Amino acid sequence: MRLLPAVSSCASVLLILFSSVIAFAQDPGAQQPATALAQSVAIASYPESTSGLEHLAKDILKAQKENDGARANELLRSLVLPNPRSWYENTFGPAIAEHEGALYERALPTVSATLARFFLDALHFQADEVHTKRFDHSCDDDSGEYTFGILHARRVQVPLYEVRLVKGEKLMRIFAFAFVDGGFRFVLAPNLEGRVFMPPPNTPAKPSDHVTEKAPEEPVIRSGVVQSARLVHRVQPEYPVTARKEHLEGTVLLHALIAKDGSVQQLYVLKGYCSLSEAALDAVRQWRYTPTLLGGYPVEVDTQINVIYQLSR
Repeated sequence: MRLLPAVSSCASVLLILFSSVIAFAQDPGAQQPATALAQSVAIASYPESTSGLEHLAKDILKAQKENDGARANELLRSLVLPNPRSWYENTFGPAIAEHEGALYERALPTVSATLARFFLDALHFQADEVHTKRFDHSCDDDSGEYTFGILHARRVQVPLYEVRLVKGEKLMRIFAFAFVDGGFRFVLAPNLEGRVFMPPPNTPAKPSDHVTEKAPEEPVIRSGVVQSARLVHRVQPEYPVTARKEHLEGTVLLHALIAKDGSVQQLYVLKGYCSLSEAALDAVRQWRYTPTLLGGYPVEVDTQINVIYQLSR
């Protein structure tokens, strides 16, 4: 077994298939009046359960297959998240609400159309089965490498759901759905590689107080001369027994905020199975760096850290 912790500049992979939502949100020509899709009315026949969401997904596919546009549109509009900024702030905190919540608000007129395209693709995929998965707890290796970080980032344990469309050994999936105000809603998975760190209360960040590093040798700074941090105390992550038994390997990619004193202040998981990620989080929280200096003054560092788990051959 080898553990190879290192700082990395690797980019994370999108968790969902709906990057077009972002494109529409940034295209004023694609916008319609927000009131056109403000009718996120819950449909009572789909209760909060995996079977309820499965029934809903099957009914959308059925309506599309039968060219019943009115029914399909009704079901798809019911998936639009009401008051997205409030939901994101309650579930993930103000930093994520400022980005994903605002992004969802701008994308409101296109969310149902984007979902419609996904389900039409599923029809062409000719899925034999429709399954749903409910995630209550953060640690579930069935969640996959790119789902655990989202579950772990929740401030409250709001259940998140995934729809899986299966054809033989092939799989299409859509993540995530939440049950909000009496109905299932599509929620845009937060980009944990983005601006997820908030300054402490009553201490707004200044441009000279923060450094973003893509790698320790290539800091991207705003002004002045930077002296990069060095890792001076490293706690070796454990290899979880469960992961060993399951022959589970992989890379845990963390988004870290290193404080002015060199301590690891905040961590988000960008990629990693839960058992490996939890062990990596426990260890990396104890790491210590020399303070990063900008113009001779200590600054916070926003960086990424890789922890590689590999079994001995």
